[in-house]
Amino acid sequence: GKNAITIAEEWAYPWQTAPVEAGEIDRAAKARGVTVLGTGVNPGFVLDTLIIALTGVCSDVRKITAKRVNDLSPFGYTVMKTQGVGRSPDEFARGLEEGSIAGHIGFRQSVGMIAASLGVRLDKITESIEPIISRTRRKSPRTAVEPGQVAGCSHRAEGWAGGRLFIALEHPQQICPEAEGIETGDFITIEGTPDINVAISPEIPGGTATAALAVNMIPHVLNAPPGLAAMTDLPVPAARLSDFRQFLK
Repeated sequence: GKNAITIAEEWAYPWQTAPVEAGEIDRAAKARGVTVLGTGVNPGFVLDTLIIALTGVCSDVRKITAKRVNDLSPFGYTVMKTQGVGRSPDEFARGLEEGSIAGHIGFRQSVGMIAASLGVRLDKITESIEPIISRTRRKSPRTAVEPGQVAGCSHRAEGWAGGRLFIALEHPQQICPEAEGIETGDFITIEGTPDINVAISPEIPGGTATAALAVNMIPHVLNAPPGLAAMTDLPVPAARLSDFRQFLK
């Protein structure tokens, strides 16, 4: 009987990967008169909601390419493990086969959300994950990586429509990218009418931004009709700099 906001990646657009469960959650929420939302910096904003908003000034979109280059150093053990940080290339390959290395969770949700918002029916979504092998010694607050070991992973997802590549999302993430002269950032290119190019550098910080989105979306969730919602179903997120109650209907 409570409204809910979660930062679990799979909830950003569950209709893409778990339509049966999404339908069950939607019906349960409607029956109880509450709203459920999945959000976060990625998925939930940088590689989906922000891209969708930018297409609003386009009369035509031919291709969308976006990349989020981030630093894993602030994150804890669980993230390091799922990205393969500190492993050998062979261990990374085995981790992919076993499923212990997952790369970025949420790509299919982001690609699906973008396509659905633009009214594009996708033929398929493909993903690939490659290790980022360090050429230098790197030391973060929680781990160290020697030359030849894995510093992170580069994850790519592609959405194909009408036999051509329509959406390409990349997410290379590693500890201490500055050790090899790599600058972090969020980059979006939309080939259309007009072309759009956006670069945010350094990256929007994941932890801080995810917390902010979860809190700032509270009034929108409270004001929304009952059911399972995506970020695209609700008004544009905005910082709430005064008492939340003034934003409630």
